[in-house]
Amino acid sequence: MNSSELAQLIKHKTGLPTEKIKLAINNFQEIIASELNAGHEVQIPGFGNFVLVNYPSRVLPDPSDRTKTVVTPAQNIPRLRPHQEFTSIVRGEKPFIPQKTVESLPASVYIPYIDLSKTTVPKKTLTLIPEHIARHYQAVPIEEKDGKLIVAMIDPEDREATEFIKKRTDKQLVLNICTQADLNHVLDQYSGVSGELKKIVESVEEEEVLKTKKNETKTVAHNDIIETAPAAKIIQSVVKRAVREGASDIHIEPTETELIVRFRIDGVLKKIITLPAEISPAIVSRIKILSGLKIDETRLPQDGRFQTDIDGTEIDFRISTFPTVNGEKVVARILDKSSGILTLEQLGFHGSSFEKIESNIHKAHGMILVTGPTGSGKTTTLYAVLQKLMSVTTNIVTLEDPVEYRIPSINQGQVRAEIGFSFANGLRAILRQDPDVIMIGEIRDYETADMAVHSALTGHIVLATLHTNDAAGAIPRLIDMKIEPFLINSSVNAVVAQRLCRKICENCREAVELDAANLEEVKKELDSLPASEPKPEKIQFFKGKGCQTCNDTGYKGRVGIFEVFELTNDLKEIVAKRASGTELNDQAIKNGMVTMRQDGILKSINGITTIEEIWRVTKE
Repeated sequence: MNSSELAQLIKHKTGLPTEKIKLAINNFQEIIASELNAGHEVQIPGFGNFVLVNYPSRVLPDPSDRTKTVVTPAQNIPRLRPHQEFTSIVRGEKPFIPQKTVESLPASVYIPYIDLSKTTVPKKTLTLIPEHIARHYQAVPIEEKDGKLIVAMIDPEDREATEFIKKRTDKQLVLNICTQADLNHVLDQYSGVSGELKKIVESVEEEEVLKTKKNETKTVAHNDIIETAPAAKIIQSVVKRAVREGASDIHIEPTETELIVRFRIDGVLKKIITLPAEISPAIVSRIKILSGLKIDETRLPQDGRFQTDIDGTEIDFRISTFPTVNGEKVVARILDKSSGILTLEQLGFHGSSFEKIESNIHKAHGMILVTGPTGSGKTTTLYAVLQKLMSVTTNIVTLEDPVEYRIPSINQGQVRAEIGFSFANGLRAILRQDPDVIMIGEIRDYETADMAVHSALTGHIVLATLHTNDAAGAIPRLIDMKIEPFLINSSVNAVVAQRLCRKICENCREAVELDAANLEEVKKELDSLPASEPKPEKIQFFKGKGCQTCNDTGYKGRVGIFEVFELTNDLKEIVAKRASGTELNDQAIKNGMVTMRQDGILKSINGITTIEEIWRVTKE
């Protein structure tokens, strides 16, 4: 039901002027849109519930001149899923309509919502609407029933799309509305990256054979392949599939006999496909062109980045090339800006750890360090902290290597060692920029550490990362960098250590029993929890059985486990005596610090991750 139809029904029932009705509907829609954009769910009992429908930007024929086209901007518009009672009332029928009657109503009056999150569509059905059409019109086939085709769409009121699909399939359509996430879930079922790439590779090989016969030389054919479109198609296919599968990195690795493509999904590398070794130069050259790198330089590592639009979202790719004996290896870090900056709560902070980090963030000055191995999410945590500090009255300046999240409201600088712009030199310049908050990508040496400490001492909030295994280990690391203990006591407020664990797939989660050895270890850790941390009433663990949603891995997404080391007065006393990391850690636990392992166990009991993941990431 659209606005005009609703206005006509209200006018018929009430006799009110059409203009007044339309004005009331528009005002009502603006209020609903405001609530939906703020992330609030809007449900009105007896009336219906509202959803935010994403209309992607599209190129359409110009109504005034069919030889030209116009571009419609992307926009989010609220849509109503009417309640049965409301549909009944406006149609003048009895108060309640059974489901079978609702389904028989015209689509203009009632379009049902369909949940596709657990739906697997048969290949035969998918072929009824080809993938490029499904993506263009944001519509997918679900099943054939009674000679009709059930179709799920983001916008079922798109008459152009429905008419085109109806002519294409030569079937009567039963329309349903669905979410963008559910639509993507079905779109991903069309073809895996392997099948898509094999077709492209086969076309490359056929082209090479034809050109070889034509020119009677393989060298010319190979050079032509490097410059032709198939390499671009392969890269486009790979990056699209990586983004849709939620990968964080793409690895393109040459061997003597083949080219291997792997994705890092939820922190674990997964082999996707192997390609012929002969096309490796073409693939690397294409990536270098996109990233603005030197194509003819194959002996030295290079770094670059490029941006592309995938499914209506701008995605950044940070590229690194590395020469190996078999050719150049390429790693692309995927930075999805659409996900935005996560909050501390979304990252996994809770309980006393959240309270400690929250209180230290809002101190007038001092340093907060985040520690952990590469890829443990340290930069993401720092940006979550920055999000709490961002305001029009605060000057935030960052120095990173490289800049991963580009945020307009923050002054971000990138280190360039090749021209002498190091962390230490950059930090000196930042202090002349009247900063309130300074974020340093990594403290690597004495000079940077010394500047960071003195910045914290002179009234600035300093956020930085450091590579240590646990939170307490950051203090001996700073002492090893020749920072005096009394300066550490005066400047460091807190240290956060973290790891990333894979989350259990919510679609196939089930309860499991632990063996005696693991259960004993869990009870030992829970018994040593500080009194301030509430202990779970029931010890129950879970795992993912494996399903299509998680590619039969049992895991989907990642969550952080943390420990927050706060420099209290008694800890400062033993820091002044140059105590070891072990001594500092033991004292922090006595003071009530929840360790990473304990934090992970609590999350596994809550069904967020598995105990195997906790043991994997916390083993020493």
